Amino acid sequence: MTPGRNRQPGAPEHKGRNVDGFGNKITVWAVANPSPEANHDKLTTRAAGFGIVRFNKPQRTIALECWPRNVDVTAPGAKPYPGSPVTIRQTDNYGRRAAAYLPTLKVTGMTAPVVQVVDEANAEIVYTLRIQGQEFRPKVFRAGSYTLRVGDLERRTQTFQGVRSLPEGERAELPVKFD
Repeated sequence: MTPGRNRQPGAPEHKGRNVDGFGNKITVWAVANPSPEANHDKLTTRAAGFGIVRFNKPQRTIALECWPRNVDVTAPGAKPYPGSPVTIRQTDNYGRRAAAYLPTLKVTGMTAPVVQVVDEANAEIVYTLRIQGQEFRPKVFRAGSYTLRVGDLERRTQTFQGVRSLPEGERAELPVKFD
């Protein structure tokens, strides 16, 4: 077995970035494996359990919890399996590395707008994200020209076509004003 990459310090080798049996890239954060001493005739002793996902909308974080079967998670002293919970940011779910960036959006007149990035080479939506605050630097995965839609995508939306990508070290701003 090849050890997972980017494991937390002291984490077992099966955790971290791996490739599953179908060739899919996955990140293993927590696993409960039955111990060799476990009585395999009883489901409750075979590391069975359940997961809880907790969304913190204001912080835009996701806590992933792995609990043993038959545990009352509200009971004082109740503990999830070791290595749990794991908390990630919303943007960690789309961890592709940027090949380039678009100008930094400076939004006035609207807080936390939705930003949609469309690749003009193939008209495909790259991603759509509600940003935090009023400033955002969109990342893209190839150099090129993009269309940006900024707003609530229903009533008040501004569209910017032909927005050229910039190398990582280069910066520019794109003012987006809502009245």
